[in-house]
Amino acid sequence: MDHTPTTQIDSDALTTLTGPLSPKDADILLEKHILLAGDKSAELVFLSTLLSLSGFRQIQTAQGNEALLQALRTGISADHCEIDLVVLDSHLHGTTPRELRSMLDQFDEWRLIPIIALSPETNWDHQQLLTDLGHGVTTLLYRPLTAEAMPPTVMTALAVKHERDQQYQRQQQLEEENANLRVMEARLQFSVNHDDLTGLSNRRRLEQALDLSLTQVRHFQTSSALFYIDLDSFKVLNDAEGHEAGDALLVQVANSLRRFFKTHDTLVRIGSDEFAVLVDNIDTEIAMNRAEGLRDLFDGYSFSHHGHQYHLSASIGVKCIVNDEQLTSGEILSHANQACFTAKKRGRNRVHVYSPDDREMHTLRHSVEWAPRIRAALKQEQFVLEFQPIYALDEQRINHYECLIRMCGDGDMLFYPAEFIPVAEAMGLIQQIDFWVVNQAFELMKTLPAALSFAINLSGNIFLDQEFYPLVQRKLTETGIAPERVVFEITETSAISNYEEAKRMVSSLRQLGCRFALDDFGAGFNSYSYLKHFPVDILKIDGGFITDLDNDPVDQLLVKSMIDIAHSLGKQVVAEFVERQSTLALLQSYGVDYVQGYLIGKPQSELPTAINADRTPFFADHADD
Repeated sequence: MDHTPTTQIDSDALTTLTGPLSPKDADILLEKHILLAGDKSAELVFLSTLLSLSGFRQIQTAQGNEALLQALRTGISADHCEIDLVVLDSHLHGTTPRELRSMLDQFDEWRLIPIIALSPETNWDHQQLLTDLGHGVTTLLYRPLTAEAMPPTVMTALAVKHERDQQYQRQQQLEEENANLRVMEARLQFSVNHDDLTGLSNRRRLEQALDLSLTQVRHFQTSSALFYIDLDSFKVLNDAEGHEAGDALLVQVANSLRRFFKTHDTLVRIGSDEFAVLVDNIDTEIAMNRAEGLRDLFDGYSFSHHGHQYHLSASIGVKCIVNDEQLTSGEILSHANQACFTAKKRGRNRVHVYSPDDREMHTLRHSVEWAPRIRAALKQEQFVLEFQPIYALDEQRINHYECLIRMCGDGDMLFYPAEFIPVAEAMGLIQQIDFWVVNQAFELMKTLPAALSFAINLSGNIFLDQEFYPLVQRKLTETGIAPERVVFEITETSAISNYEEAKRMVSSLRQLGCRFALDDFGAGFNSYSYLKHFPVDILKIDGGFITDLDNDPVDQLLVKSMIDIAHSLGKQVVAEFVERQSTLALLQSYGVDYVQGYLIGKPQSELPTAINADRTPFFADHADD
């Protein structure tokens, strides 16, 4: 046998192996799958034995070209080839190393497999080296093959394959991570402009579409329309069935809007149960027809959940975008919202086109302006009381005063309740005002003669506050005031709106000894019905029946009947808005108990320190002309 040293060229190993293999790494390589291919059975047995004795554990032989291809094909499992190295004898008929390399490179499962080509020559062949290595053959071995040269070469080739696999896996991971990042970026980009629940555009996307629409309207003399949609009874369903049902309804509504409008219209979910739709190139008349069609779509809108059927409707505000207005996208959206607000205020289930003259918006702006003033007045003690006398006809003297609240403005300016009380009620500030009035009235009353009483006005919402009863109880104890000197006044409409709560609170306070007056009696449609069951001591006839009493026979009949019925129920009667002596004379003839009005006295900031029992001077300045 020729013992000429084996010549080894390993082009990949020279650049990839940077340090010695650890025992663990070597053990991994010894487990790699090696395929030996050739025509001669004895040569294959020799190679297999040589590698086995060197510690390699997975060796497969393929005799002939077909066996080689079959081994490669069967080695593929789950898009991965289990063969880690092909040792190809150049004596194999029908397949050269270059041809095998070319075939392996065509398939992802095979292209990383290195090839060791066994040269038939025993000496260096420069041309063969350039040809084979230039075509991707990993290693070229020259005969004779020895135990000193062959196993290290195989180990090196397997190390190359192992590194290639790791690089390929890392590349695959990076590509997968990049793909996931692109998906996440696309989702993020979608979420920036769309609502997560319904998939509709969001407010940000609407503002962008409005900017573009404004540009078209101004430069191309077109017109557009923005529809603002608010589901009227959504809160009822959401509270009764829960958010899951509410979300299901919102998705259903979004799909209904997609079917109703065209694909190029901008559909938006603005808020919880609010939607908007921007339609370009549409004139005002067509926009109104479209809005009415939309209202019809939601009129009686049916939604089923767990066997319960809900019928909804929608309030729709319309803002027409035309080229003679210089507005921003934010202003257009605000106008559409205001139109929707007006539609809801006017009864819901209707369409309203924005107008700057809408009274509902004036009221809302008034509330917005007054709310911070009221809060500041509460913090800075800028409220004051004025007192209007109430005259007892049987005693012929003033025996109690009605407390009337005022709010201080700049300088000597005073604001009257009609300007700030409705705002306080709407903004949830009225209870704080009620508490202030009660505290102030009790503190003043303890400085007055024991024969004088105070009538204190209360809002309807105070009866829902659990702190009110303890407050009155505490103030009675602290001031030592006789409870019967305190007359709480509540309007008939407030009593009716919170009937059961008001009735319970009135009963509790009357048990303390306080009295109650039902103010504005007669203004409601069911006045007598509530009077029969509502526990009050005094009725105050609505001033609308009194102002023209001596000239209106109908008012005379009604007032007399109110007084008679109240007396039959054991209640006293106060007539307010008494301004003429002739009106007073009529009321006296009807048997009224108390009178109040400018004939008796205007509201005043100072209280008398003694009781005026003289009737004649009291009325001297108020005699009829």
